[in-house]
Amino acid sequence: MKKSNNTKKTSEIETNFSCEFCNRKFVREKTLETHICEYKSRYADRDKRGNQIGFQSFVQFFQKHSNAKKTKTYEDFIKSAYYIAFIKFGNYCLDANVINVPRYVDWLLRDGIKIDNWISDNTYTKFLIEYLRIEDPFDAISRSVNTCNDLAENEKIQVHDVLRYGNKNKICQAVTMGKISPWMLYQSNSGTQFLDNLNEDHIKIVIDYINPQMWALKFKKDPEIANTIKETLEKAGY
Repeated sequence: MKKSNNTKKTSEIETNFSCEFCNRKFVREKTLETHICEYKSRYADRDKRGNQIGFQSFVQFFQKHSNAKKTKTYEDFIKSAYYIAFIKFGNYCLDANVINVPRYVDWLLRDGIKIDNWISDNTYTKFLIEYLRIEDPFDAISRSVNTCNDLAENEKIQVHDVLRYGNKNKICQAVTMGKISPWMLYQSNSGTQFLDNLNEDHIKIVIDYINPQMWALKFKKDPEIANTIKETLEKAGY
């Protein structure tokens, strides 16, 4: 009987410490503290920016595709079969400087894009061109001005002169990333000057993003907003 009691006590001790992520059991607390499993490792990375973007997109995905009222937690996320796909997406958003990630996810879900294609440059480019046409014009101008601030600081020139004297390659890159909007290019003197001075190679790079015919129609439909932005940029020296 004594042997049986000792065995029972030992069994109870062995179950005192267990990993909350994988449920593996340990005899000593110190062993538990040093234990690393896949889920625990995933949880430890939860504050990384790419992981946070991935998690928020994961929540958005399930809100769209599930009738469940309970919001997904980070614990749900790390144990999901979709974890790696959404982490890749979060890191892609950082690397590609994706603007308005929630709107991008909405668009991906609306168009039924497969998750494996969420990190495709072609997919994002298609979204971006569409988004630039429908976003709030004042959000577009705010982002454009912030980008001009960064370029001006790097090139040691006045902010309002970036489109006049800044590096054309860098500006074209900013246009293709959505950082400088057609609202800025078409509604400022420096912007129209920039467009007039582009060579054929530069035009090929930005033409899909600044579609002249389409934007001319847009400005015609929103003359009051176009005039307000034009006046604002003119006062600022752009």
